[in-house]
Amino acid sequence: MAILVTEGEGLRLQLSPLEQLAACWPAPKALVGQVESVEFVENLWTTQVLQGVRAPGTSFPYVVLIGVMRRLKTKDFCVIKRKKPGVIITFSAGAFQRWIYTLEGSRHAEEQILAGLGPIAQ
Repeated sequence: MAILVTEGEGLRLQLSPLEQLAACWPAPKALVGQVESVEFVENLWTTQVLQGVRAPGTSFPYVVLIGVMRRLKTKDFCVIKRKKPGVIITFSAGAFQRWIYTLEGSRHAEEQILAGLGPIAQ
């Protein structure tokens, strides 16, 4: 299960060993200052959320999607399991424009980041 971990001024999406293998990509890292918005979404399997082509990674529609979704100048890192609620974190800079993942635990780390962004980014 993908878990957002805050380490001082840094963020890391912690993946299980099986998720790491399925992603075919190292777990993403970013700075808290690069976060533009944090959004909680009920359904991650929509065309508004998932855009582009998955490469590399693993996907079985509506079951699991783990890996990178590439678009014309940007890419998203996704860890989506089943039809569960999830989180979309948008970044202003870095390797990925968005991290999209299923929320399986508490929202503690995400809520801390959201509180730091202020009312404009919510």
